[in-house]
Amino acid sequence: MKGLIGLAFGSQLLMIPAMASALDGIKPDLIACFTTGVASRCARALDLTERLQRRAANSERYPCQTQLLGLQAEVVMVQLSEGRGEQALETLQASDRVCQGL
Repeated sequence: MKGLIGLAFGSQLLMIPAMASALDGIKPDLIACFTTGVASRCARALDLTERLQRRAANSERYPCQTQLLGLQAEVVMVQLSEGRGEQALETLQASDRVCQGL
């Protein structure tokens, strides 16, 4: 099942904008978590996303903070073996858009 999800994510990765983003540093861990469910990658993704979420809060970028909280929830769902597949990628893309310039 994870292999099929990985293929779906792989084809969708081409659709993520190539411009620089606040999420560039955490995307590899997030995508690895979403596609493989490897515990260490998910834990790292959760930690990095938490740091970015706090930075958004400190900068009063509340829409970005909200998106990042949603992204954290996607990671937790994967950790609980309840990953949401395509929805996780959509949350990543939305976070990427809303958090530009953070």
